Amino acid sequence: MLGVLGGLVFVGLEMRQSQMIAQAGQQQDRTAAFFGLIGSNNEAGVDWQSTVYDATSEYSQTYSNEEIVRRNNYHAHLFTYENDYFQYVQGLMPQSIWNAKLVALEFFHNQCDLRGLMDYRKNWFPTGFVQIINSLKDKC
Repeated sequence: MLGVLGGLVFVGLEMRQSQMIAQAGQQQDRTAAFFGLIGSNNEAGVDWQSTVYDATSEYSQTYSNEEIVRRNNYHAHLFTYENDYFQYVQGLMPQSIWNAKLVALEFFHNQCDLRGLMDYRKNWFPTGFVQIINSLKDKC
């Protein structure tokens, strides 16, 4: 009887782990899809922020190609860090890797001229991720 009960517990834990891995894979797929969109915008010379989030206003801001690529790449990094956060809270990323990711996230957080992009994106980030961002050293 104990062997059967132990086997059921083991199967339950395996199913839970498989579900977590599947959810992490879905999150990774969404991040990859956004990378494709942002890459297409880079190739077309279109500022992703202006066409997605600011789509209700006139696209009157003119950016150089370098500024567009920089802004778009900044968004791509934010998608990466959001995905990394999800992987970490699911227990799928070692603490040492997460610590390194936090150093990189702080670097992006302190690109003061692009801070508005991060602040705007916080509206769609998980609460825990926003709390982490808000706890970073602020050099701006």
